[in-house]
Amino acid sequence: MSFSGSVSQPSHEGGLLVSFEGRAPGLYTGIRIVGGKFLGRVDSVIGSVNGAFIHIKPLAEGVVAENAVGSPVEIAPRDRRPRNDRNGNNRGRDN
Repeated sequence: MSFSGSVSQPSHEGGLLVSFEGRAPGLYTGIRIVGGKFLGRVDSVIGSVNGAFIHIKPLAEGVVAENAVGSPVEIAPRDRRPRNDRNGNNRGRDN
């Protein structure tokens, strides 16, 4: 069974609590609204076996926790570019 979830509520730490079905995603896995905006990364999995939540924190820039409540979420696809090509920087290289 794959991961599917829904934003339940903002957390007291400024993140989001997400209820889910299926297997919990791994720590630091990226989560986004289905087909859309990146929310953040899995910080922890909390709760009981029958009622667990994932905690997403820190939130991506521009995400308002209260506005995300009720949104269906999915695991965000991973960035497949080589690490040295991300963000357009060439650390330590003389060009």
